[in-house]
Amino acid sequence: MKPNFLVAGVAKCGTTSLFHYLEQHPEICIPKKETFFFISELYENQSEDVRGRRDHSRIIFTEENYNQLYAKCQGGAIGEVSTCYLHYHDTAIPHIKKTLGDIPIIIVIRQPVERLISGYKHFTRMDKEDLSLESALAAETSRAELRWDFMWQYKRLGLYADGIAAFQQHFTKVKVILQEELTNQPIAVMQELFKFINVDDSVVPDTSVKYNISDPQQNNFWFKYLFQNKNVKTLLKPITHLLIEEKTRRKIMHKFRKPSKKGENKLTLDTELKTELMNFYRNDIIRTQQLINRDLSSWLK
Repeated sequence: MKPNFLVAGVAKCGTTSLFHYLEQHPEICIPKKETFFFISELYENQSEDVRGRRDHSRIIFTEENYNQLYAKCQGGAIGEVSTCYLHYHDTAIPHIKKTLGDIPIIIVIRQPVERLISGYKHFTRMDKEDLSLESALAAETSRAELRWDFMWQYKRLGLYADGIAAFQQHFTKVKVILQEELTNQPIAVMQELFKFINVDDSVVPDTSVKYNISDPQQNNFWFKYLFQNKNVKTLLKPITHLLIEEKTRRKIMHKFRKPSKKGENKLTLDTELKTELMNFYRNDIIRTQQLINRDLSSWLK
Protein backbone atom coordinates (compact mmCIF):
# COMPACT_ATOMS: atom_id res chain seq x y z
CA MET A 1 0.00 0.00 0.00
CA LYS A 2 1.04 3.59 -0.63
CA PRO A 3 -0.33 6.95 0.54
CA ASN A 4 -3.55 8.07 -1.11
CA PHE A 5 -3.39 11.58 0.34
CA LEU A 6 -0.51 13.85 1.30
CA VAL A 7 0.06 16.94 3.46
CA ALA A 8 2.62 19.08 1.61
CA GLY A 9 3.49 21.54 4.42
CA VAL A 10 4.20 24.05 5.82
CA ALA A 11 6.61 23.91 8.77
CA LYS A 12 5.50 25.79 11.91
CA CYS A 13 1.95 26.10 10.57
CA GLY A 14 0.38 23.33 12.65
CA THR A 15 1.52 20.24 10.75
CA THR A 16 2.43 18.34 13.92
CA SER A 17 -0.99 18.95 15.46
CA LEU A 18 -2.58 18.05 12.14
CA PHE A 19 -0.63 14.78 12.07
CA HIS A 20 -1.81 13.81 15.57
CA TYR A 21 -5.42 14.75 14.85
CA LEU A 22 -5.46 12.81 11.56
CA GLU A 23 -3.96 9.67 13.04
CA GLN A 24 -6.75 9.46 15.63
CA HIS A 25 -9.25 8.61 12.91
CA PRO A 26 -9.86 4.84 12.78
CA GLU A 27 -9.88 4.83 8.97
CA ILE A 28 -6.59 6.73 8.58
CA CYS A 29 -3.10 5.22 8.66
CA ILE A 30 -0.04 7.49 8.89
CA PRO A 31 2.89 5.39 10.17
CA LYS A 32 5.41 8.24 10.30
CA LYS A 33 5.41 12.03 10.19
CA GLU A 34 7.81 13.25 7.52
CA THR A 35 9.68 10.80 5.34
CA PHE A 36 11.41 13.40 3.11
CA PHE A 37 11.29 10.67 0.47
CA PHE A 38 10.14 12.87 -2.39
CA ILE A 39 13.02 15.32 -1.87
CA SER A 40 15.57 12.81 -0.55
CA GLU A 41 17.88 13.50 -3.50
CA LEU A 42 18.53 16.94 -2.02
CA TYR A 43 20.12 15.31 1.00
CA GLU A 44 22.41 12.93 -0.87
CA ASN A 45 26.14 13.55 -0.42
CA GLN A 46 25.46 16.18 2.23
CA SER A 47 28.59 16.82 4.27
CA GLU A 48 28.44 15.77 7.90
CA ASP A 49 30.26 19.01 8.73
CA VAL A 50 27.23 21.12 7.81
CA ARG A 51 25.82 22.42 11.08
CA GLY A 52 22.31 22.73 9.69
CA ARG A 53 22.27 19.12 8.56
CA ARG A 54 19.09 17.04 8.59
CA ASP A 55 19.40 13.82 10.58
CA HIS A 56 19.77 11.30 7.75
CA SER A 57 18.39 8.48 9.90
CA ARG A 58 14.99 10.19 9.60
CA ILE A 59 15.09 10.34 5.79
CA ILE A 60 13.75 7.56 3.58
CA PHE A 61 15.98 7.38 0.51
CA THR A 62 14.64 4.35 -1.39
CA GLU A 63 11.24 3.38 -2.74
CA GLU A 64 11.70 -0.06 -1.21
CA ASN A 65 11.98 1.44 2.27
CA TYR A 66 9.10 3.80 1.54
CA ASN A 67 6.85 0.91 0.55
CA GLN A 68 7.99 -1.06 3.59
CA LEU A 69 6.97 1.81 5.86
CA TYR A 70 3.41 1.66 4.56
CA ALA A 71 3.17 -2.13 4.38
CA LYS A 72 1.20 -2.28 7.63
CA CYS A 73 -1.49 0.07 6.29
CA GLN A 74 -4.41 -1.96 4.99
CA GLY A 75 -7.07 -0.05 3.08
CA GLY A 76 -8.79 3.16 4.10
CA ALA A 77 -7.04 6.52 3.92
CA ILE A 78 -3.26 6.28 3.93
CA GLY A 79 -1.32 9.49 4.35
CA GLU A 80 2.00 11.22 4.59
CA VAL A 81 2.39 14.47 6.52
CA SER A 82 5.29 16.64 5.38
CA THR A 83 6.63 20.09 6.20
CA CYS A 84 8.86 20.50 3.16
CA TYR A 85 7.19 19.53 -0.10
CA LEU A 86 5.56 22.92 -0.71
CA HIS A 87 8.92 24.65 -0.29
CA TYR A 88 10.67 22.18 -2.60
CA HIS A 89 7.71 21.78 -4.96
CA ASP A 90 9.85 21.70 -8.11
CA THR A 91 11.66 18.61 -6.81
CA ALA A 92 8.78 16.97 -4.95
CA ILE A 93 5.86 17.17 -7.38
CA PRO A 94 7.28 15.03 -10.23
CA HIS A 95 8.24 12.30 -7.74
CA ILE A 96 4.87 12.43 -5.98
CA LYS A 97 2.96 12.19 -9.27
CA LYS A 98 5.13 9.31 -10.51
CA THR A 99 4.90 7.32 -7.27
CA LEU A 100 1.43 8.15 -5.93
CA GLY A 101 -0.50 9.55 -8.87
CA ASP A 102 -3.11 12.30 -8.70
CA ILE A 103 -3.84 12.09 -4.97
CA PRO A 104 -5.58 14.69 -2.75
CA ILE A 105 -3.16 17.31 -1.41
CA ILE A 106 -3.56 19.22 1.87
CA ILE A 107 -1.57 22.39 2.58
CA VAL A 108 -1.67 24.33 5.85
CA ILE A 109 -0.35 27.91 5.86
CA ARG A 110 0.07 30.68 8.39
CA GLN A 111 0.58 34.44 8.44
CA PRO A 112 4.20 34.47 7.22
CA VAL A 113 5.72 36.84 9.79
CA GLU A 114 4.15 34.79 12.58
CA ARG A 115 5.48 31.62 10.91
CA LEU A 116 8.96 33.15 10.68
CA ILE A 117 8.99 34.12 14.36
CA SER A 118 7.73 30.68 15.36
CA GLY A 119 10.42 28.96 13.28
CA TYR A 120 13.17 31.10 14.76
CA LYS A 121 11.95 30.61 18.33
CA HIS A 122 11.67 26.87 17.74
CA PHE A 123 15.35 26.64 16.87
CA THR A 124 16.52 28.95 19.66
CA ARG A 125 14.52 26.82 22.08
CA MET A 126 16.18 23.70 20.68
CA ASP A 127 19.64 25.33 20.91
CA LYS A 128 20.01 25.07 17.13
CA GLU A 129 20.21 28.83 16.51
CA ASP A 130 22.66 31.17 18.19
CA LEU A 131 22.33 34.20 15.91
CA SER A 132 19.99 37.12 16.51
CA LEU A 133 16.91 37.10 14.30
CA GLU A 134 18.30 39.88 12.12
CA SER A 135 21.62 38.05 11.68
CA ALA A 136 19.88 34.75 11.00
CA LEU A 137 17.79 36.36 8.26
CA ALA A 138 20.92 37.89 6.74
CA ALA A 139 22.58 34.45 6.80
CA GLU A 140 19.82 32.65 4.89
CA THR A 141 21.46 32.84 1.47
CA SER A 142 24.88 31.68 2.66
CA ARG A 143 23.31 28.87 4.70
CA ALA A 144 21.33 27.71 1.67
CA GLU A 145 24.52 27.69 -0.41
CA LEU A 146 26.16 25.53 2.27
CA ARG A 147 23.13 23.17 2.04
CA TRP A 148 21.75 23.83 5.50
CA ASP A 149 18.34 22.26 6.00
CA PHE A 150 15.28 24.16 4.75
CA MET A 151 14.11 24.85 8.31
CA TRP A 152 16.76 27.57 8.63
CA GLN A 153 15.14 29.40 5.70
CA TYR A 154 12.94 31.35 8.11
CA LYS A 155 12.01 34.05 5.62
CA ARG A 156 11.64 32.04 2.43
CA LEU A 157 9.42 29.38 4.00
CA GLY A 158 6.71 32.05 4.30
CA LEU A 159 6.40 32.38 0.52
CA TYR A 160 3.49 30.12 -0.38
CA ALA A 161 2.08 31.25 -3.73
CA ASP A 162 4.47 29.50 -6.12
CA GLY A 163 4.13 26.19 -4.30
CA ILE A 164 0.34 26.38 -4.08
CA ALA A 165 0.08 27.26 -7.77
CA ALA A 166 2.33 24.35 -8.70
CA PHE A 167 0.30 21.82 -6.70
CA GLN A 168 -2.95 23.23 -8.10
CA GLN A 169 -1.55 22.84 -11.61
CA HIS A 170 -0.51 19.20 -11.16
CA PHE A 171 -3.17 17.79 -8.80
CA THR A 172 -6.94 17.74 -9.18
CA LYS A 173 -7.79 18.04 -5.48
CA VAL A 174 -5.82 20.59 -3.44
CA LYS A 175 -7.16 21.91 -0.13
CA VAL A 176 -5.47 24.80 1.67
CA ILE A 177 -6.32 25.41 5.33
CA LEU A 178 -5.26 28.28 7.56
CA GLN A 179 -3.34 27.69 10.77
CA GLU A 180 -5.52 30.12 12.71
CA GLU A 181 -8.62 28.11 11.78
CA LEU A 182 -6.94 24.84 12.76
CA THR A 183 -6.15 26.46 16.12
CA ASN A 184 -9.48 28.18 16.75
CA GLN A 185 -11.89 25.70 15.14
CA PRO A 186 -9.95 22.43 15.11
CA ILE A 187 -12.88 20.00 15.10
CA ALA A 188 -14.67 21.78 12.25
CA VAL A 189 -11.45 21.91 10.22
CA MET A 190 -10.64 18.26 10.87
CA GLN A 191 -14.12 17.08 9.93
CA GLU A 192 -13.83 19.11 6.73
CA LEU A 193 -10.53 17.35 6.00
CA PHE A 194 -12.02 13.94 6.81
CA LYS A 195 -14.68 14.60 4.19
CA PHE A 196 -12.01 15.78 1.73
CA ILE A 197 -10.15 12.47 1.96
CA ASN A 198 -13.34 10.38 1.96
CA VAL A 199 -13.43 9.03 5.51
CA ASP A 200 -16.20 9.27 8.11
CA ASP A 201 -16.50 13.00 8.80
CA SER A 202 -18.56 12.51 11.96
CA VAL A 203 -15.47 11.40 13.92
CA VAL A 204 -14.48 13.94 16.60
CA PRO A 205 -10.73 13.89 17.30
CA ASP A 206 -9.25 15.01 20.61
CA THR A 207 -7.85 18.45 19.79
CA SER A 208 -7.19 19.54 23.36
CA VAL A 209 -3.42 19.30 22.92
CA LYS A 210 -1.55 21.70 20.64
CA TYR A 211 1.72 20.10 19.55
CA ASN A 212 5.17 21.53 18.88
CA ILE A 213 4.26 25.08 19.90
CA SER A 214 7.21 27.48 19.99
CA ASP A 215 5.80 30.03 22.43
CA PRO A 216 4.54 28.44 25.62
CA GLN A 217 7.13 25.73 26.13
CA GLN A 218 10.66 25.62 27.31
CA ASN A 219 13.05 22.72 27.51
CA ASN A 220 13.81 21.44 30.98
CA PHE A 221 17.00 19.65 32.00
CA TRP A 222 15.79 16.16 31.12
CA PHE A 223 14.46 17.23 27.74
CA LYS A 224 17.80 18.78 26.82
CA TYR A 225 19.75 15.83 28.20
CA LEU A 226 17.70 13.08 26.57
CA PHE A 227 16.62 14.72 23.31
CA GLN A 228 19.27 17.35 22.52
CA ASN A 229 22.55 16.01 23.91
CA LYS A 230 24.35 14.68 20.84
CA ASN A 231 26.21 11.88 22.64
CA VAL A 232 23.11 10.66 24.48
CA LYS A 233 21.04 10.78 21.27
CA THR A 234 23.68 8.75 19.42
CA LEU A 235 23.67 6.12 22.18
CA LEU A 236 19.91 5.87 22.67
CA LYS A 237 18.60 6.31 19.12
CA PRO A 238 19.18 2.73 17.87
CA ILE A 239 17.53 1.34 20.99
CA THR A 240 14.53 3.67 21.08
CA HIS A 241 13.89 3.39 17.34
CA LEU A 242 13.91 -0.39 17.63
CA LEU A 243 11.67 -0.64 20.68
CA ILE A 244 9.38 2.41 20.50
CA GLU A 245 7.31 3.45 17.48
CA GLU A 246 7.50 7.04 16.32
CA LYS A 247 4.11 8.24 17.55
CA THR A 248 4.99 7.02 21.07
CA ARG A 249 8.42 8.68 20.93
CA ARG A 250 6.78 11.97 19.98
CA LYS A 251 4.35 11.73 22.89
CA ILE A 252 7.21 11.05 25.30
CA MET A 253 9.13 14.04 23.96
CA HIS A 254 6.05 16.23 24.36
CA LYS A 255 5.67 15.13 28.00
CA PHE A 256 9.25 16.14 28.81
CA ARG A 257 8.61 19.72 27.77
CA LYS A 258 7.13 22.07 30.33
CA PRO A 259 5.26 25.37 30.11
CA SER A 260 7.34 28.53 30.17
CA LYS A 261 6.66 31.29 32.58
CA LYS A 262 4.39 34.01 31.27
CA GLY A 263 6.28 36.31 28.94
CA GLU A 264 9.28 34.00 28.70
CA ASN A 265 10.67 33.39 25.21
CA LYS A 266 8.78 36.47 23.97
CA LEU A 267 10.12 37.98 20.78
CA THR A 268 9.02 41.40 19.59
CA LEU A 269 10.00 42.72 16.19
CA ASP A 270 11.09 46.33 15.94
CA THR A 271 8.98 48.49 13.64
CA GLU A 272 11.61 48.73 10.91
CA LEU A 273 12.10 44.96 10.63
CA LYS A 274 8.37 44.26 10.74
CA THR A 275 7.77 46.79 7.95
CA GLU A 276 10.58 45.26 5.90
CA LEU A 277 9.13 41.78 6.29
CA MET A 278 5.58 42.86 5.48
CA ASN A 279 6.83 44.57 2.32
CA PHE A 280 8.66 41.35 1.42
CA TYR A 281 5.55 39.20 1.87
CA ARG A 282 2.83 41.57 0.64
CA ASN A 283 2.64 40.53 -3.02
CA ASP A 284 2.89 36.84 -2.14
CA ILE A 285 0.01 37.15 0.35
CA ILE A 286 -2.15 38.91 -2.25
CA ARG A 287 -1.35 36.24 -4.82
CA THR A 288 -1.98 33.45 -2.29
CA GLN A 289 -5.43 34.75 -1.40
CA GLN A 290 -6.31 34.83 -5.09
CA LEU A 291 -5.11 31.25 -5.58
CA ILE A 292 -7.10 29.87 -2.64
CA ASN A 293 -10.05 32.26 -2.95
CA ARG A 294 -9.80 33.29 0.70
CA ASP A 295 -9.67 36.72 2.36
CA LEU A 296 -6.19 37.14 3.83
CA SER A 297 -6.44 40.90 4.42
CA SER A 298 -5.77 40.37 8.14
CA TRP A 299 -2.35 39.00 7.20
CA LEU A 300 -1.42 42.34 5.63
CA LYS A 301 -1.89 44.36 8.82
